[in-house]
Amino acid sequence: MQTCPRCRRSVPAEAAFCPYCGAQLQVQPVEGEIIDGTARFKKNRPADPGRAARLSLIPGLGHWYAGAPLKGLAFFAAIVGPIVIGTELDLTVVGAMLGIPLDLGGLGLWAFCAYDAYRTAKNRMRPAAGSEDAGQRARRS
Repeated sequence: MQTCPRCRRSVPAEAAFCPYCGAQLQVQPVEGEIIDGTARFKKNRPADPGRAARLSLIPGLGHWYAGAPLKGLAFFAAIVGPIVIGTELDLTVVGAMLGIPLDLGGLGLWAFCAYDAYRTAKNRMRPAAGSEDAGQRARRS
């Protein structure tokens, strides 16, 4: 005979649950492999910001490298699309009305694409807010 830890009544030794209160008396041993959960994060390698900016010579490729493929596709469509269609971005009239020099057009957007790819890759290298690195950095400063 064994005693139930919850209700303190006597129960048969082979009982898995207490017949009076339902408490579990015998715990089944757990067997199996321990799965390394960090393996899935290996694909999230740090991206080199300089390489992302250089890859932006082909619009959108730097964003793709930095882990933002949809943003890269949007930049590619915004820069290459008007050139293919023949309606390249010309904002000189709008800029003249606003007093802002916007005559760079697609080249300005291309330069911003390289800058944004650099910034996206740099932000990807930063540790997450809850990580140990971020906590150690906060303590040091």
